[in-house]
Formats: sequence, C-alpha cells, structure tokens
Amino acid sequence: MMKLESKRIKELAFTVGFDLCGITTPEIIPEAKESYQKWLANNYHGEMEWLNRNIERRTNPSLLIENAKSVIMLGLNYYQPNILEIPEEHGRVSRYARGKDYHKVIKKKTENLIYKMMSIIEPGLDVNDKELREKSREYFRWFVDYGPFVERSYAVKAGLGFIGKNGMLINRQFGSWIFLAEIISSLEITIDDEVNVNHGRCGTCTKCIDACPTSAIIEDGILDATKCISYLTIEKPSDISEELKSKIGKLIFGCDICQEVCPHNNRAIETKHKEFLSAKGVGEFLNAKTILKLQSMEDFLKLTAGTPLVRPKLDNLQRNAKIVLGE
Repeated sequence: MMKLESKRIKELAFTVGFDLCGITTPEIIPEAKESYQKWLANNYHGEMEWLNRNIERRTNPSLLIENAKSVIMLGLNYYQPNILEIPEEHGRVSRYARGKDYHKVIKKKTENLIYKMMSIIEPGLDVNDKELREKSREYFRWFVDYGPFVERSYAVKAGLGFIGKNGMLINRQFGSWIFLAEIISSLEITIDDEVNVNHGRCGTCTKCIDACPTSAIIEDGILDATKCISYLTIEKPSDISEELKSKIGKLIFGCDICQEVCPHNNRAIETKHKEFLSAKGVGEFLNAKTILKLQSMEDFLKLTAGTPLVRPKLDNLQRNAKIVLGE
C-alpha cells in the first residue's frame, strides 16, 4: 500500500484553500475520552442529546473507517472584525455565522483535497469520474463538527494548537477563530516531527472566565453548555430561564465574548475566505423587529437559507429577537 508524505498532503491542503493542516495517528487519546465522558456525566451538554450517542466512535477514529492509519486535521480562519456598534432594535450575529454555512464551504474544500490525494494513489483517474468518488471512500472519510469525533483533541495531537481555558483550540497564527475538519484515512502518512507540535498555554490568565456573562466556563477547558449564550441562542430548543435571558443582551445568534477578550486573539488575521464575510450571508446584525414579522418557514428561509442561521429554526430565532428587544 502506498505511503503518502505529510509535506505533499499539506501542500495540497493549502492549494485547495485550507489555512492549517496537521497530520497525526488514530490511536485513542485516553484523557480526551475520559474528559468527554465526565462532561456528559455532568450534563454539561444540555439538551444536545446526540452528543451522548456513539461515544466510542467519537473517541476512536479506527471505528470510523476500516484499518484507519492516519488523521489529517484541517483548519480555516474565519475571523472578521466587528465594524459597527449594535444599531437600535438589532441583535449581533456571531462572526462564524455571518456569511455562508461553513459546513458547505468545508465540504467543497475537503472533497477537493481528497480527490487530489486520489490522483496520487490512482493516477490517470479523472477527478470528475464517479469511479474516483466511489473509490475514495475506501481510503478516506471526512468529518466536520456534526460528525462523531472529538476533533479538538486530535487537532492538538496534530500540532495545530492547544485547548484554552474557554475550551477553544488556540493556534499561534490565527488564535481561536478557526473552523476544524478532519479526514481519517486507511493510508499511512508520514507524521510530523514532535518538535513541530504547536504547544501553548493560557498561564494565569482568566479573562475568558471573568468575561463570560453567564459563568459558563466552569474550570480550565470545561464549558457548561447549558449556560453558554451560543448554546442558548442556537441549540436550546426549549425556553430560556429569566435569569439567563437577562444576561444575553443584544446577542441574537451566538456569542464571541470569550474569544474577544482572549490575548491570543490579539494576533487575529482577517479571513481571506470571502464566503464567510457578511456580504455572503445575513451580516453582522439582524433587525429583531423584522425577525418577529416573519410569518412562515418560507419567509424564514428567504433570510437564512445557506447560512448557519437555519439551525435554531423560526420559533427560536423569534425567541431570541424578543430577548434582544427586552420582551
């Protein structure tokens, strides 16, 4: 079986548009599995019941593809600055959700990378050939965050960064403004030297913990999602308590506070990926009164289709709009 070179894989990853690429092995990371199980046992996942399923698959890449030998970790920088104060009757949208749905952007880039790797394995096959696409599944399976995989831990192992006190992966070049994806392969790939691993630390800094309005960061690297504003405004399907409502303020979809105060993000670089910019989606703000006037799913999809804002559905986006308006 052919052995691929990590240097060549990285070159291909950058060619298709990824900002980060690291390669590691698929062995279970015991501390990651233990931490995840403890997080679930404490019910920090809230009503996200899917996170409590397929625990073995989430923590063992070898269960995701037969004869797994390599894990390719990929990253995309999505940072864009806040350019305006929040207008009256508007709510702010988290940076990651202002443009196109990142899942779709990552899907295209990841598939392009896989087809380029296939052209090395099976020279002469056309990248548009159905046979190539089918055969690629023998060697590669890819995932983004809706897939069953503890991706941040493997990103650390692959040298992309370290996990900060807010639970985010922090990279030396891009800070924590990174989308992650992974390709698990049955092919052996040369692994980067340990000296290239991107270690770092938060030290005694507690700015993210102190800044969180809802005290969602329980301890170093542990987030109680049931208190997190991103969870409350995006994932929580039921009503939000009055206590937590009062702390959401003008955030209508998601929250960037713990990242905004992080000193590692002082080096943030504006994304080169136009798909993530406001002009490609709903933008930095939503008019809360306009949201409340939406009458149907058709109206909702006219506004949100192709963006992450389809996630909470109309009822919950209107719930968020009422919170922004103080209702």
